[in-house]
Amino acid sequence: MKKIKEMQKKPEAMPQITPEMIENMRRILEAEGMLYYKEGGLYLPTEKGWKLLMEIKPTKEEIIAWGDEKIIANDTIKFGVTKSSQIENFTIGVKANKSANELSNEIKNILKQAGKVEITIEVEGIKDKISAFGSPALKITDKEKIIVRKDDKIDDATIAILSDKSANELRKELLEKLKNPKNKILLIIESK
Repeated sequence: MKKIKEMQKKPEAMPQITPEMIENMRRILEAEGMLYYKEGGLYLPTEKGWKLLMEIKPTKEEIIAWGDEKIIANDTIKFGVTKSSQIENFTIGVKANKSANELSNEIKNILKQAGKVEITIEVEGIKDKISAFGSPALKITDKEKIIVRKDDKIDDATIAILSDKSANELRKELLEKLKNPKNKILLIIESK
């Protein structure tokens, strides 16, 4: 009787899986030998592969920085935050709680898989969203800064490239809020 009741349970709802998630997972599973190729160009996961696929969840990391009256944020190529108080034309926040080197290994691995990421900048309830991409060439080792770039140049502080916005393209209301040293700046990096 117990076995019949177990069989009658409703199946669990499937999570929403995006094409990008499938492609990233295909690469991972293939590298781990968890896929086999079938005639006609079809990759089929083994049982172990399907289990791994279902465990994948979007990854998210938060960085906290602070405003400063000297922030000008007029760079046309990049934006970033720094752990120090030193401000450059791309700086949108100072006294950050993390540098590129201090990001979690989980987010670093996702950034190095060349997947799409979304970066949300929030200050005093005003938000701006930026789309960018990771790259296998990323170093993510800088101990002071985190930088997101519109071009594909990479240095130790670069965490994402080919973004759709630079410092001077952020919402004007947001840029004004960055100039107040009392304002907390929240950067959220999410895999997409």
